[in-house]
Formats: sequence, structure tokens, C-alpha cells
Amino acid sequence: MTAYQIGCDALVALGQADKTDYGAVPRDNPQLPEVLPRWDDLCVAVLKLASQQNLLTFRRADGSIPLPPNRGGLISYIVTEALPLPGPNIGAAWGLGLAHAAPDAQSVLQSLGLITNGYWSKAAETVLWRHLPSEWDIDITPDPRFADAVVRAVQTMPEDVRAEMDRIVTITEADVMALAAHRTAFEEELRIKIGANALTSPPATAEQARKSLEFARHGALDWLFFRRWRLGDGWLTPADAGRALGIFHDPLAIAIRRAVTIRLYPDLAFLSALP
Repeated sequence: MTAYQIGCDALVALGQADKTDYGAVPRDNPQLPEVLPRWDDLCVAVLKLASQQNLLTFRRADGSIPLPPNRGGLISYIVTEALPLPGPNIGAAWGLGLAHAAPDAQSVLQSLGLITNGYWSKAAETVLWRHLPSEWDIDITPDPRFADAVVRAVQTMPEDVRAEMDRIVTITEADVMALAAHRTAFEEELRIKIGANALTSPPATAEQARKSLEFARHGALDWLFFRRWRLGDGWLTPADAGRALGIFHDPLAIAIRRAVTIRLYPDLAFLSALP
């Protein structure tokens, strides 16, 4: 649902839809806002949505696409393998690989400036770093621009961002004990409500609680970068962040977050671990 959620957010930000609890609905009187959302964020939203709808498929160097693993011998996988594959119509360029776009998707990508003369444009390069198709097997971390971005992110970090980051990475014993107690109380409540047949877990240990907190803090740090950092601009001001879309599952932002936090907090081992 990620692509559809981001797509709904984009339509709302463009004044074409109204936000609802379950997504968005078209507006009766659509109108572009005076301040448009970020171009790069809109591009990522289009790439994700087109990929999700199979209007954009990324190809390996030989023009093929890897099939998903055959779990249980599903017929759909066999049929997919037998179908003729249209040739790529977006050429490799700027370190980006081949792709095939359906006509509607191709038109939108051209309008956004991501395709030029049938090839990925220069502007598309770092935009697609935020999508990173697995078919291309691209590692962006050795790129000098990535290293420069890490240095700039550390050296120019706003005080409010650093304060929020300090708060997120700090896990106290009180935090651990509170979560362990909360989980134990939750399991006990289930036993009381459901009775002897309740499928409950043993009381949470301090180590389990700490691991859960560490996982949650990874996510909170990611969201800080999703909201406030972009490769071309570095740290966004709160006002500029208002034009940003909530692009989550952004591999570039996550990679930068890992590199920055490891550099700022070398003694916190959990920051160097995945996710």
C-alpha cells in the first residue's frame, strides 16, 4: 500500500484530492496550490506508483526482469514467465539501467524531465537513488556525492534536528522497564479476557524490550530524515519541509541516516545494525 499512500498524499498536496482516514477522494473543485510540493518528491511518488501498477518495469542489463521466487508453484509465476516481454524503451544512462514504461507512464516521466530522447536524464539519476530498483544492483554509498552528503549533513545539522536526534537515540533503563512492564500487563489482560485458551507470550525480558525500542528508534530516525533532509538541499527548514511529501521507504534517506548516526554516535552499537 506504500505507493498508493504516497500517491494519495501527492494528490492532496497538488490540490486535486481531499485527505480521508483511508486515503484521499477527488475534489469537486481541484485547484493547484500557490506553493507546489517538491518536484523531486513528486517524481518519486510517480515512480513508486507506476512501478506498483506495473506501468514501469526495471530491467537487467540483458533486458530481462527477474521473476519472484516460486513459493508453492503458483500458476501466475509460470504464466508470467511464458508471456512475451516488451523490449526496454528507456535506455540506460547516468549509471541508471534499462526500463520499460507503458505509454501513459512514459508521457508523465517525460513531462517531469526524467526521460530525455528515450534515455534517463541527468536529473533522473539522484531521483532514482530514492527508488533503487533491485534489478539494477546499484550501490550508491561509494559515490563521492554520497560521502559529501554525509559530511554536509553532520556539519550543517540544525539545532532542532540534533536535539530531536539526541532524544530519539537515548534509550534509558526506565524506557526499557516501562516497555517490558507494558507488554507483561498486555499479556495478562489477554489472559483475563480470553481465559486459559489465550495464546500469550511469556513476560517480556529487559533484553527483548530493549531490542524492540532500538527497532522503533531506527524507524523514528528514518522519519526524521524523510521529513527534513534531501540530497540536493541538505537539511530543510521547517517551512521548506512543509513542501515535502512523506516519502517513506526512501533507501537514499535511510542510507544517509545510517552513515550520519554512526558518525555522530559511534558508541551506540545498535545504530550500525540493520534496519
